[in-house]
Amino acid sequence: MNIILLHDVDKLGRRGDAVAVANGYARNFLFPQSLAVRADTAKKKELELRLTALQTRDDRDRKSSQELAESMKDVSVKIEANASDEDTLYGSITAQMIAAALVDKGHKIDARQVELEEPLKSLGSYTVPVRLHRDVHVEVQVWIERA
Repeated sequence: MNIILLHDVDKLGRRGDAVAVANGYARNFLFPQSLAVRADTAKKKELELRLTALQTRDDRDRKSSQELAESMKDVSVKIEANASDEDTLYGSITAQMIAAALVDKGHKIDARQVELEEPLKSLGSYTVPVRLHRDVHVEVQVWIERA
């Protein structure tokens, strides 16, 4: 089935792309989630208006994300945790903890925006990427110290 994406879908395409997918995937996931519409000529004008509105909103979100990234470019966060004598943490530092520390510093960040490959499990300094928008990324310095 040929569809046009209304939103970015991982491993499938970006908004506005026309792609071919399995019928079940389109009917059972993409259409109910309002991620795509069928690619036919009847809906073309409606789709153009919808994509224009989405592009306008996306531009506004990108601009605000760039402003937030500019304010966060030199931010460092200090998190205290219990650790053994070998500097290994008794737990781990997760994306939620880093996001909470950034919120405490006055930056509006969601835990899903913090891109940790795996939780941090030892004391030290780490550079953690934060995705504010699909095109806007910033790196935050995270210091993990003994409590």
